[in-house]
Amino acid sequence: MTQNESKKENKSTKNPTEMGEKGAENTGKEGKKPFLEGIFRDKKDARVSKEEEMKNKLNDLTDSLQRLQAEFENYQKRSVKENNEFKLFANAKLIEELLPVIDSLEQGMNHNKDLVMIHDQLMSVLKKNGLEKIIVKKKDKFNHDEMECLMCEKEEGVNEDEIVNVLMSGYKLNGKILRATKVSVGEPLKQNNIKEKLGEEEIKEKMNENCFEENTKSEFKTKGE
Repeated sequence: MTQNESKKENKSTKNPTEMGEKGAENTGKEGKKPFLEGIFRDKKDARVSKEEEMKNKLNDLTDSLQRLQAEFENYQKRSVKENNEFKLFANAKLIEELLPVIDSLEQGMNHNKDLVMIHDQLMSVLKKNGLEKIIVKKKDKFNHDEMECLMCEKEEGVNEDEIVNVLMSGYKLNGKILRATKVSVGEPLKQNNIKEKLGEEEIKEKMNENCFEENTKSEFKTKGE
């Protein structure tokens, strides 16, 4: 028998237990692979979900910070606006109390020329603080925002809701009405004449009724006698 043939026999006559152990080792290794892959996959999924959770929290915090920043900016703008308005109208009460003084000066300027200079000086100071006179002329259209009607007058050539007389001057302070202009508003003469005619006719009718009643009473008295 040759050496090659003896080697082949030795290979074919190996211990079956050894072959079984090697097969078990191979199957064990193959069984561990899917188990390990499952563990790694679970860990990867857990890591991904945690990253997504952190991203969501970060987005929520970013939104909250942006809202807080916007609210703070609005608060700053509102504070600046309120401070500016306070500066503009801090003297409103004092200036309003000076308006009757201005009215008295304007009424006295026609009789005393010295009051003109005092009036102009006072108005110059008040204009620097935002006071502005509302200019209203006769036959101007009545403005509900700037005027107050105290009475109605009959005036020829004046249409309805037109100014007849300015009774008291009005003023603005930094664009806002401090005191409305007091005016009298005209009524059309045609309407007034119609009202007067209707009134006269009613009086005549009543007089005729009274005369008729007196005549009937006198007739009854004569018949009774």
